[in-house]
Amino acid sequence: MEIEGLEGLKGTDLIQDTFLFQLLNFDETLALAGLFRKEKRKLGEVIIEEGELGQALYIIEKGKVKVIKEEAGYTEELAILGRGELFGEMSLIEDELTSASVIAETEVVLLAIDRQDFEDLVEENREIAFKVYKTFCHVLSERLRKTSQALYAERAPEASGKKSAPKKSAKKTTGKKAAKKAGRKK
Repeated sequence: MEIEGLEGLKGTDLIQDTFLFQLLNFDETLALAGLFRKEKRKLGEVIIEEGELGQALYIIEKGKVKVIKEEAGYTEELAILGRGELFGEMSLIEDELTSASVIAETEVVLLAIDRQDFEDLVEENREIAFKVYKTFCHVLSERLRKTSQALYAERAPEASGKKSAPKKSAKKTTGKKAAKKAGRKK
């Protein structure tokens, strides 16, 4: 990993074009850009490890990364992200372990801001805090809406016009079996 700072206006356009910072004016973006650093990562390098405490937000300046989730020995590729896309944003607002790993799919150049630097900035500048957190609320609301729709579509395929394979359901135990299971005789 190679790290360098951002100089002057370099990177501000990419930062301002990112959905999370799109409400910031030029001066606010410039203040934020001063906290970012540039990182270069090699093909296959792990940038975020699933299950670790997230410490930074990253914006992809060049290259691609893949987002993967591992569970019970199975690895699922969730997304491929490219220029202008960000990841690690939840680490700016919560003290939770990361839900997925992010790995360099190519050589990649990233703009990164550490959580503590971000917290210091929003503590000093309430206008930036308001704008960024407002965008966070919109994004989280949209993600929740999409998740709810997906769950509804999965549970009620006839409502969405889709057919799905029958799902396995837990058997309902009645009568003597239920009483025995509950430790009582019927």
